[in-house]
Amino acid sequence: MEEAHNKMITKQELVGRAREIAPMVAANAEKDDIAGMVSDATIDAFCDAGFMKIFVPKIYGGYEMAPDVMAEVVKEISPYSTSAAWVLAFYIGHNFLHALFPKQSQDEVFAPRGFSLTPGTSAPGYKLTPVEGGYIVKGKSSWNSGSSRAEWYMNGGMVVNAEKPELILFMAPASDVQVIGNWDVAGMRATSSCDIAIDGAFVPHHQCVPAVDILEGRSPGAKLHANPIYSLPMVPLLQCEVLPCVVGAFQGAVREFQKLTQQRVQSHTSEKAAEKQSAQIRLGKALTDSALADDMLRNCLDLVLNMDREEIKTVEARAAIRARVAAITDFCANGVNEVMKGSSASVFRNDSPLQRIFRDINMLRVHGSLDLETGSQALGRVALGLPPQCVV
Repeated sequence: MEEAHNKMITKQELVGRAREIAPMVAANAEKDDIAGMVSDATIDAFCDAGFMKIFVPKIYGGYEMAPDVMAEVVKEISPYSTSAAWVLAFYIGHNFLHALFPKQSQDEVFAPRGFSLTPGTSAPGYKLTPVEGGYIVKGKSSWNSGSSRAEWYMNGGMVVNAEKPELILFMAPASDVQVIGNWDVAGMRATSSCDIAIDGAFVPHHQCVPAVDILEGRSPGAKLHANPIYSLPMVPLLQCEVLPCVVGAFQGAVREFQKLTQQRVQSHTSEKAAEKQSAQIRLGKALTDSALADDMLRNCLDLVLNMDREEIKTVEARAAIRARVAAITDFCANGVNEVMKGSSASVFRNDSPLQRIFRDINMLRVHGSLDLETGSQALGRVALGLPPQCVV
């Protein structure tokens, strides 16, 4: 598809490619879950389809598209593998973050093929010791989704002996990083969200940006690129990145429940589940709720895309978006759990997509950026004139 990458591409084309790839994602999902990583074949298909270029600036051969394009692509994948969708979303979204760094950083990262596969987390797990031209970095971080195919890593650290505490986001090539193979979890198993360690690597200044500049939409990339998407604050953008994983997972669970209801027969009575009023009601509610979840996703995307560019940078707006995404996640997780209540014990077999979605979405609902209580508290505090006490 390289020839296609050199011409203007549309949202519809990218979504169509995601639909074409989805059957392969479904076929690999159980094996990926067991292996603890998304298969190379799946990631290669994502790359070949051009998904990683959605946020890459046009000067580097990217598409410079809006968050709704990413969301629609990810939502096509998530019903078949929440883990694959999550890794895809992070890879796409972190190319957006690369575009916020200084031009020299972007030149280095995008030069090889116009995008990067970059896991990472903004938590301050590293100590940055100033030296000429940059920092010596030491530390460890968790939750680096997509580590199995990483080319770069984005992480956060604090400068040693700084006059005032300041979180710095930095990029490091995978060659400077030790991946710790400790990803052994009940949900989101195929994300390879391993711990990593950096022990004394040099990170130049051009691979570093104060976190507050990215959080508030005034990064070097925001000044470099004319497209207003690059002046979006980080958290609302990243919330748009992960929310379609959750909504798509809910939709996948409802599809599986519908198929199960159509096929299921009680072993003792030979009664068809499809003829039971309780199953009909549960399915009807699940279909309605999953459609509502999709509406809420689109509403959230519209809010991020259409809000005044200065207003969205305010702590009030950012806290409101974070709380809204957490509430939608909670709604979807509750919906999946209701579907599971109406299913048989057979859906807990390892080859059942339903049990995998159940495990995945209940892990995501307690994720640091999707947790309902944390998001709601942040909005409540801001509404009362208090600082949010979490990243917004």
